[in-house]
Amino acid sequence: MDSSGNASLRGEGLVIEIAGQRNGDSAQQAATTAPFTRAGLPVTFSLLAAHEHFGSTPTQRALADSSGASLGTVNRVIKALRERTPPVLEGKRNELLRRSALEHEWISAYSAMQHTVWPEERFTSDIWKKSSDLLDVSLPPAALFGSEIAAARLGAPIRPASVLIHLGGNASDRRELIRQGRLRKDERGMIRIRPAIWSHPPVPSLDQTSPRLLVRADLLLEDDPRVDEIRTQFFGDDR
Repeated sequence: MDSSGNASLRGEGLVIEIAGQRNGDSAQQAATTAPFTRAGLPVTFSLLAAHEHFGSTPTQRALADSSGASLGTVNRVIKALRERTPPVLEGKRNELLRRSALEHEWISAYSAMQHTVWPEERFTSDIWKKSSDLLDVSLPPAALFGSEIAAARLGAPIRPASVLIHLGGNASDRRELIRQGRLRKDERGMIRIRPAIWSHPPVPSLDQTSPRLLVRADLLLEDDPRVDEIRTQFFGDDR
């Protein structure tokens, strides 16, 4: 018997098939949590980042291309957001109604999953000895700055304790970044490389920084009192 109650009994001259029924509560819960699952988070991120930048909700095809998710996953995320009470998306163009609330939910879900789903590695550089060495550096196209270094490049009065880089692309992009910085793995290294949550960045980058929503989540994950004022000043966030 499977989780839905389906079963098959077979004996000599006898076959009995039992059709079960899926638990309605479980199915409903799976539907409502779709935007915040491992597969759904990149879709919700692309939707929020694009809406903040362009002022409209992207098409499902655009969301799939940006997030790297399947169209089926994108459809489930959109459906869940439309069917929430109250709805988050509405109308033919999926107008986003409660962006701030959705952003806070996304940040909470990403913060809970980041360490296991998008784990980072630490490196030491033979070229970049301190964080300020990267304030004016141009990274390979697949790499975008996050957290404190992103806030600093955007004008925040902060001296980053470490440098977080969100890296997308493929193995050659990773090799290019490692070669550029002459990076060596080091558990205590200043430079942190984290897998990007996107397949392609959903919006144009400002000074090679990640979209603002991700920078907000990064700063919260630092769990550092130094960045609390920066987060509040630049993003209006409170813990």
